[in-house]
Amino acid sequence: MTSHLPNIILIRHGETQWNVAGRLQGRKDTPLTANGVRQALAVGLRLAERIAGETKLKFWVSPLGRARQTASILADTWSVPFEQFTHDEALVERAYGSWEGRAHDEIERDLAHEYEAHSAEPWDYAMPGGESRTTLDGRLLAWLATLDHENTHVVVTHSGCVRALRGIYTKASREEILAYREPQTASFLLSTDHETMIGIPLSILRALGCEGEGRTVWI
Repeated sequence: MTSHLPNIILIRHGETQWNVAGRLQGRKDTPLTANGVRQALAVGLRLAERIAGETKLKFWVSPLGRARQTASILADTWSVPFEQFTHDEALVERAYGSWEGRAHDEIERDLAHEYEAHSAEPWDYAMPGGESRTTLDGRLLAWLATLDHENTHVVVTHSGCVRALRGIYTKASREEILAYREPQTASFLLSTDHETMIGIPLSILRALGCEGEGRTVWI
């Protein structure tokens, strides 16, 4: 099923209020911080020449607000109408159910049995009301199967989805995928069996006043 995959430019949303607070968001939503806006702008500027040079592009975005806000900034940076971004439920963040809105230490302390179960089975365990990594992979594989191969697909989504898509494309081991990090000041070019991370020069980050690379999902 993954022998040949469409080309993707993969982008994580900018820093949010709960990213700063260290709280798990999942399907809940908080808006971008000022730093998150600057991060999205930096990514847009870094990719502008590549986007302008592509003749066949399709744009996709998670329907969650933080991803849509990021996509809006990218659209303005690239002079692309925001309406060209297709909202797709397949690109929403992994659902964390009752864990959403909680910090790591709160989950470990208050939901110890669930936390231990997840640690023991990090791929197949789903917290109450949540979604396992295996289910997330299946959702994204089904979505990839619907994409045409004539276009490059620009995808604005979330940390968990970025990590899953990178693993699908590179056929990385589970241990490697769990060690992935998804900077909010970088993007990824994905093609079958290959990925390239596009970082942002310090000169651009400093000029825009960006701070850090962004927090990532820690479970």
